[in-house]
Amino acid sequence: MAPALPTHARTGQHTLPRHGTEDPRFPRPQSPTLTRCQVSPTLFDFERGDYARKVPELAQARSACARCPLAADCLLWALVNMGTTTVGIIAGTTPRQRTQLRSRLAARLGPDWVDVLADREAARDRTAVRGRAA
Repeated sequence: MAPALPTHARTGQHTLPRHGTEDPRFPRPQSPTLTRCQVSPTLFDFERGDYARKVPELAQARSACARCPLAADCLLWALVNMGTTTVGIIAGTTPRQRTQLRSRLAARLGPDWVDVLADREAARDRTAVRGRAA
């Protein structure tokens, strides 16, 4: 039996990864209620070169992300999963901005910055579990 195709985070449509698979240590953010990007996915879909031409749409997408409770988790997911986030607005950022953020993370945390972030997330999760158990 063939493996199931991954689905687009916003539309639920089957998609193929652009440049590899997602890092399992950083799952896609999930919400119990629909987010704006799930309700209106086309608002966040920009192709290369669209950003300068579609300024009003870009402002709308960024505004929606600014109000979303998942924005920080979405940004972390997008930064780590660079191969699958090469276009579109994610957490209010463009692909170019995400590339710049990745460079800054590498400069600050070293070339293994993804592993450093994964270790930090795991430590945070362990602390949260201990706190609930107390």
